Amino acid sequence: SFRTMYSIITACVMGAALAQGQDLAKGEKDTVFIGTLNVQPSVQEWAKSKGRELTLKRAAETLESQLITALNATRVFQIVERQRIADLQVEQAFAAVAVNPSDRNAAQQLKLAGAKYAFLPQIDGFEDRTEKQRFGDIDRVSMDRKLFFSAVVKVVDTTTGKLLPDAPSVQLSKTETVEMAQSDDNLESDQVVVELAKEMASKLSQGVIALLRPAKVLTVTGKQILINRGADAGFQQGDFVEVYATEEVTDEDSGETFRNEIAVGRARIVRGDAKQSFGQIEGEDTGIAKGCVVKVVKSVEAPVRPSASRSSLEPAPVESSEEDMSPGSSEKPLKFQ
Repeated sequence: SFRTMYSIITACVMGAALAQGQDLAKGEKDTVFIGTLNVQPSVQEWAKSKGRELTLKRAAETLESQLITALNATRVFQIVERQRIADLQVEQAFAAVAVNPSDRNAAQQLKLAGAKYAFLPQIDGFEDRTEKQRFGDIDRVSMDRKLFFSAVVKVVDTTTGKLLPDAPSVQLSKTETVEMAQSDDNLESDQVVVELAKEMASKLSQGVIALLRPAKVLTVTGKQILINRGADAGFQQGDFVEVYATEEVTDEDSGETFRNEIAVGRARIVRGDAKQSFGQIEGEDTGIAKGCVVKVVKSVEAPVRPSASRSSLEPAPVESSEEDMSPGSSEKPLKFQ
């Protein structure tokens, strides 16, 4: 009815106004710092017992650096350096005694920017298992390697010290397959570990952004909407997005704030770049307006490009019986490395 549509549109506009009132001054961003990546002791013990400590360390180092890169690329937060704060303090101390005090670019002691949020990443799950099959008659070996990775980012409001109740968590798995190699030396590649960690960093950063600064409609022109997020935040051409009118609701018992969401329409991403996307409204529009929240509900998988490398990131083939695995059979012809 008209009354229902009016209420929904009003909720969308009120939600946008409330969000603007809570945000920083125009043009500013929340400042955050990313804590040192922590690996749960039980995960470290498993890796040590299986001789996978080096692989775990490689994955952790890549995840730590790529998480900073992924968050910075979204342009949503202002990230401040904390992990190498000693280097900054050295420069500040040097500037205090050896740099012209009138130089505006000189580092100043006790002038590090504060951070509203602390992102504390943690690896809480990791597996790296390899199965090899040898064909002695032809001196060949095949390998299936399965990797599993689980990580979470705890978010702390530094102004209160409170841990936010929702923590983005991601679990991923990859499989690396090598068939009929001449030798079993160096069959396990570093590439699959790095790509797994990079994908994990991207998904975690998107989860953090959705938690603190969800994507919003900037303007509506006819059937087209402009969204303040682009490819760096996970909005790809062809994706379907749901649009919601929102309002903040406070629980009188706990004092906790909730965001009530009312679906007002759906759109498909038709184009965009790293920082913005254009969506085409499809189906019924019951109040899509500036300030409404946007969420990806169906992602379009990027096409897999064929590679000449010996490693594969595709899911492992269904396991076959020993008889099916006979080298040279018509159902499984030989594939030499």
